[in-house]
Amino acid sequence: MMDRYLRWAFLLGIWLIAEGVGYYGLKRLRFWRRWMGWSTVGAFVLLLLLYGVGFVVQGLGQHGHTIFLWLQRTAGIVFLGWLAIVLAKLLGGLVGIGTSLLPKGRLSPSGEAFQPERRAALQVIGGTLASLPAVALGYGFWIGRFRFQVHTVEVALPDLPPSWEGVTFVQLSDLHSGSFLSPRPLEEVWEKVQKLSPDAILFTGDWVNAYGWELEPFVQPLSQLNAPLGKWATLGNHDYGDYARWRTPEAKAQDHAYLRQLIQETGFRLLDNEAAILERQGERLALVGVGNWSSWRRFQRYGDLAKAWQRVPPQTCAILLTHDPTHWEAQVLGKYPISLTLSGHTHGLQMGVEWGQWRFSPAAWLYKHWAGLYQEGAQFLYVNRGLGYIGVPARLGIWPEVTLLRLYRASSPQAVRGQAQTKAYA
Repeated sequence: MMDRYLRWAFLLGIWLIAEGVGYYGLKRLRFWRRWMGWSTVGAFVLLLLLYGVGFVVQGLGQHGHTIFLWLQRTAGIVFLGWLAIVLAKLLGGLVGIGTSLLPKGRLSPSGEAFQPERRAALQVIGGTLASLPAVALGYGFWIGRFRFQVHTVEVALPDLPPSWEGVTFVQLSDLHSGSFLSPRPLEEVWEKVQKLSPDAILFTGDWVNAYGWELEPFVQPLSQLNAPLGKWATLGNHDYGDYARWRTPEAKAQDHAYLRQLIQETGFRLLDNEAAILERQGERLALVGVGNWSSWRRFQRYGDLAKAWQRVPPQTCAILLTHDPTHWEAQVLGKYPISLTLSGHTHGLQMGVEWGQWRFSPAAWLYKHWAGLYQEGAQFLYVNRGLGYIGVPARLGIWPEVTLLRLYRASSPQAVRGQAQTKAYA
C-alpha cells in the first residue's frame, strides 16, 4: 500500500512544481493566461468525479458495470489531458525561467530586458516545448496503443531435449479486454499469430480489467487460434475480481467462475498451480503454471509453485508461466531448476524509449525486470510488454507486443544466447 501512496505523492509533487514553474516561466514569456491556472485543477476535479461515480455504479449489477467501464475509459482520457497540460506548463515554464540565465543585452526602447526579436525566439522555443507533451500523448492515444509489434526471441536452454530443438511458442500477455471498445483493433494480431505458426500459444495473465464478462467479445477470435501443442494460460492480478466492488462474496466467486468458463471456451487450458507434461519422441517438456504471485505486498499471492512442481518429473526441462516477474527473483532463481520463466504485468509502464539493445522506461524505477529477456546463470526470464493497456489509454515508445520464442539447446550451433530481434507491423 505504501508504494501506491508514494506514487501519488510523486505525481502530486510534479504537479505542484509544474504549477509554480509554469506560472513564473510562462509569465516571463508572456504566455500566461488566467485560465491556465484553473485548467489542471478543473481536469483533476473532473477525474475525481468520474472515479466517484464509477465507484457508486459498480454496485448496480452488470448494467452498472458497463457504465463503470465507460466512465473508466473517459477518466483515462481526462487523465491524459491533465498530464499533457501539467507537462506543458513544466517544459514551457522552464524555458521562461531559463531566460533569467541569459545575458540581458541592451534595453529595448520600452525598458524591457529583451529585444522583441529575442523574446519572439524564446516564445517559439517555449511554445514548441510546451506543445510536445500533447503531441506525444496524442500519438500514444490514437496510434501507439495499437502499434503492435512482434518480438522474435531465441533462447538457448542447457537442458532442452534434442527432439525439442527449434520448438516455437507465441506468448501473449495482459490483454485487458475491458479497455477495448470492441475486439476489432486486435484482428491483425490474431492473423499474425496464425501466420507465425507456433507449436504452442501461451498466455500469461490479465485477461480482463475487473469483470469476467469483459472477455465475452474476445472468446470467438481467441477460440480460432490453433497450435499443434495446444494453448495454455495462467491468471494475472486483474483476473480474480479483487479490483471490483461486489455486493456479496458469492457474487465475486460467481464472476470468477464465469471468467474461467470463458477462458475454457477460448480453447486455452488454464494452468492454475499445476503442470502439463508434453512429449515429443519420448522426451518430455514441462509447462508449469501458477496463480498470481508478487513480491509486492499490495498484489495477490494466489500462486503455489511448490504445489505445481510436484507434478514435474525429475530431470525435466521446465517452462514456468507466472504473471508477475517479481516472482522469478523471489521464488524461482536458485530454488527451482526452471529453465525459462515467462511473465508480463509491467506493460513497460506503457511509456519509454527503446533503441536497439538500449531501453529505458520509468518502469525500471519500480521493477528490476520490466521488459525483454533476462538471464541469471542457466535460468532465463522473458517479460512481455503486454498486448493491451490499462489506466492511461496510450502507449509511447513501449509498444504492445506479441512474442515469438524459439528454443535451442545450449550446445546447438544455431543457438543465439540472449539475443532478440524485433519486427513491427501495422
